[in-house]
Amino acid sequence: MYIDFCVFLFGAAIGSFLNVCIYRMPLGKSIVSPPSSCPSCGQRISWFDNIPLISYLRLRGRCRQCGATFTARYFLVELLTALMFLTIWVMFNGWLSPIYWLFIAGLIV
Repeated sequence: MYIDFCVFLFGAAIGSFLNVCIYRMPLGKSIVSPPSSCPSCGQRISWFDNIPLISYLRLRGRCRQCGATFTARYFLVELLTALMFLTIWVMFNGWLSPIYWLFIAGLIV
C-alpha cells in the first residue's frame, strides 16, 4: 500500500514535468530552464505553489500573484499520469513497470 502511494506521487511528479514538455516543446523553448512561471504575468511560480495536484486544488487553478486562471489540463495531465503509473504498477508489479511508464509518458506528451 505504501509503495502504491509512492508510485502515485511519482506519477504525479512526472505528470508535472510532462506539462512542462507539453507547453514548451511546441514553442521551441527549453524544458530545463527557466523555472516555471505564470503565462499571464510572467511571475515565477514558487516551489510551494508547484506541488503536483495539491497546488492546483489549493489555489483553485489560479496564479497566486495575478489571479489568472490556469487551464484544467495541468491538473488532468498530472492526475492521468499518476493514475496510469499506479495502474501499470498494480498490473505488472515488477521490473517491466518503468518501461511501460516511459511509453505512457511519451503517449501523454
